[in-house]
Amino acid sequence: MKKGNLLGLIYFIVHFFVEVCSFYVVTSYTQSEYVWVLMLIYDFLAFVPQGFFGFLRDRGIKINFALWGTVLTSLSLVMMIFSLNAFLIVATVSVGNCLVHIHGAELTLRQSAGKMTPAAVFVAGGSFGLITGKLLCTSGVPAAVVLGINLLSFIPVIIGEKFNSGDGEENLAKYNFATTKLNAASVIALAVFVVAVRSFMGYGIPTTWNKTVIQNIALYCFMGLGKALGGVLIDKIGIRKTSLISTIVALPFLLFGADLMAVSLIGIMFFSMTMAVTLALIVSRIQSRPGIAFGFTTIGLFLGFVPLFFVRIRSVFVNCVIITVLTVVCVIILTLICAKENTEKHPGGQQ
Repeated sequence: MKKGNLLGLIYFIVHFFVEVCSFYVVTSYTQSEYVWVLMLIYDFLAFVPQGFFGFLRDRGIKINFALWGTVLTSLSLVMMIFSLNAFLIVATVSVGNCLVHIHGAELTLRQSAGKMTPAAVFVAGGSFGLITGKLLCTSGVPAAVVLGINLLSFIPVIIGEKFNSGDGEENLAKYNFATTKLNAASVIALAVFVVAVRSFMGYGIPTTWNKTVIQNIALYCFMGLGKALGGVLIDKIGIRKTSLISTIVALPFLLFGADLMAVSLIGIMFFSMTMAVTLALIVSRIQSRPGIAFGFTTIGLFLGFVPLFFVRIRSVFVNCVIITVLTVVCVIILTLICAKENTEKHPGGQQ
C-alpha cells in the first residue's frame, strides 16, 4: 500500500476517535439551557481557527498538533468526570478537535503525491466517529469509558509521524485540479462559497424516513462513505466528473428520497463527495499552503452552519426548492473553477 493511502487510513482512525470524544461531550449538553451557545462555541472553535494553525504548520512549525489535540480532548473528558464548567469543557474539546483536524489534513495532503484519496479518507472518519459519540452518550456510557477509548488515539497519532518525511513540496506541486484561467483568490472565494452553501444545504435535506437508531447510523455512514468516495473518484475519473456526480446526479435522489431511505442515502453519499472536490480546488491554487487550504474549507463549513442557529426552514417543499436553486448555483461555479483534465498546464509551486 502506498504511503499516502496508509497515512489516510491511520488518520481515519485518529479522526474517528476525536469525533467520538467531541460528540460524546457536546451531546451531553443538549438538554442544557445554554445548548445553542455551547454549540456555537463548539462550531466556532473547532472550525474557524484551523486556518491559523494550518498557517503555523505551513510556515514550518513542527509542533505535533494532533498529539496536543488528543491531550486536550482527553482533558475535556477528565473535566466532565469532575463536573467542571460546561463552557470550559466544550471550549477545550473544540480546540482539541481543531488541532487534530488540521494536523491530519496537512499531513495527508503533503505526503500523498497529488492524490485526494488519503485526505478524503481521513475526513471520512469523522462521520463514523460523530454517530458513535452520540450513541455512547445517549446510551449512558460513563465519561471514564470514553476517556479510555480516546486515549487509544495516541497510538495512531504516534505511528502517523513515522510517515512524515520531508516537507512534501514535490507532492504538493502535483495538485492541479483547479483552472488557471481565474486567479487564485477568485477560485478560493468561489470554492469557499460552495462549501458554505453545501454545509447549509446539508441541514435541509428532507429525511423524514430517519426515525430509528439504525436509520440514523446509516445516514452518517453513507455521509462518511461519500466523503471518502469523492477523493477516490477525483483520482480515478477527474474532478469535473466527480463534481457533477456530487451535484447534478445527487439532486434527484435528495429530492425524491424524503420518504425512501435507500434513495435518500444514495443522494446523501453523492452529496458528501463535494468535500473532496472543494479541498482539491483550493489546495491546487495554493499548493505550498495545504494547512491554510484546509482552513478555508472549515471556515466555509462554519459560515454554512451559522444561519441555522437563527432560523430553521421546516417546510419540506421550501427546502426542496432551496436545495434545487443552490445546486444549480454550485454546478455553475464548479464548472467555472474545475480544470478540464489534460487541457490546462499548471505551474509548480504556489500560484
